[in-house]
Amino acid sequence: MRGRRWSRAAALVAALLVAAVLTGCGGAPRSLGPRFEVDQLHRGVTDPVLVSLVGLRPGGDAVLAATAHTGSGTWTSRAVYVVPPNGVIALWRAKPILAPYPAPDPAALFWSMTGPPVSQSELEQTWAGNDIDITLAADQDGREVASTILHRTGFNTATAPRDVFARDLLSPSERDEAGADFDRRIGTFVTPLPDPTQPRPAVIVVDGDDGGGSGRFVAGQLAANGFPAFILPSFGPTGQIPGSSALSVESFDAARAWLAEQPEVDPSRIFVWGSWRAAPLALWFAANEPYAVYGAIAASGPTALLCTAAGGASPLTSGGDPVPCESQVRTIADTPSLRLDRIPGPVVLACGTADEILSNACEWLTAAEQARGERTGDVLLRAVGAGHAISTPPLVPVGLSESSPALAQATEQARAAFWRDALATLERAVR
Repeated sequence: MRGRRWSRAAALVAALLVAAVLTGCGGAPRSLGPRFEVDQLHRGVTDPVLVSLVGLRPGGDAVLAATAHTGSGTWTSRAVYVVPPNGVIALWRAKPILAPYPAPDPAALFWSMTGPPVSQSELEQTWAGNDIDITLAADQDGREVASTILHRTGFNTATAPRDVFARDLLSPSERDEAGADFDRRIGTFVTPLPDPTQPRPAVIVVDGDDGGGSGRFVAGQLAANGFPAFILPSFGPTGQIPGSSALSVESFDAARAWLAEQPEVDPSRIFVWGSWRAAPLALWFAANEPYAVYGAIAASGPTALLCTAAGGASPLTSGGDPVPCESQVRTIADTPSLRLDRIPGPVVLACGTADEILSNACEWLTAAEQARGERTGDVLLRAVGAGHAISTPPLVPVGLSESSPALAQATEQARAAFWRDALATLERAVR
């Protein structure tokens, strides 16, 4: 099934690496000339890919480049490698001498691409929606010696999103009383293509304001791997106080009840997802509604429901009143963590030790670990050297361009590990 795709990916990539090493040890036949060899398990924009360049003239340098011409502009990356005696540059074992990443990486030319400044909607359309063609080219001695084009499919090819409105969540009698609120958009439901043949675990993505960790990227990746997702906006429009909430318990409960009724969804296996400011919101629902929420996945955020910095307001309301929140001025040790021990199913939490936005992200994870206790099936990922944006799907060149090469590469590696763990956890929840 599609949902097993990512959980199989690590083993299959390892097999491809072994095969690539064995075939590359003796060098490429000179008569064939320089060429790219690309192994792809699938062609999705976030699927693993192995790149090597064979048949080069030994000695000297080679310049490798990736270019994508998109509706939002041109995205490029560039790296310089020394050509070894066998004429083969295998990106998974070759260290670049000049590149936006310091260590060997099988697909670094993809995630290290940079492009023009674009809006969030353009960013999502480019890297979480549309198909994209990426041209790989290699220069040696000042002339192009090899090129190839990879077609990578976007989430629009593998998923079916549809908006959900207030009228969809209301009973007939409630619709009569809804008035102008009747046509208010509640969120977006994203389902896999083709439709699952049996009910699957589903995820409510509490959509924050953190770019590549946004609902469009996360829900697209989840659905592309076989798990229906409901994007529930949690923060207000542009211009509103950062971190202030537009989310109520009632909105979440209505979305969760509607989601549980969908034929694609296993109602007893509903997870919540959040990152950065949305992380404590997702964890709050999992901890406070264990009868309805099975498990939780969160990254790069506090594990207590903190009040907003401006005015100390709560980021969540219930019945029109603010939900009690914790002061931001107290230390983590003096701040009660959410009751994560109440969550019946597995929890996946992650932090980067070099988080440049929430510097104590891993201290929050430790507090969560203490509150939760040891549970079979839980995954707690402390990504050494990684930055903040680890919930973005892998291979997507979003949120890394302003980082140092080492930080960017460590964050990309954390993304791959986080998503591998998250999707494997969801796969284990299939009944």
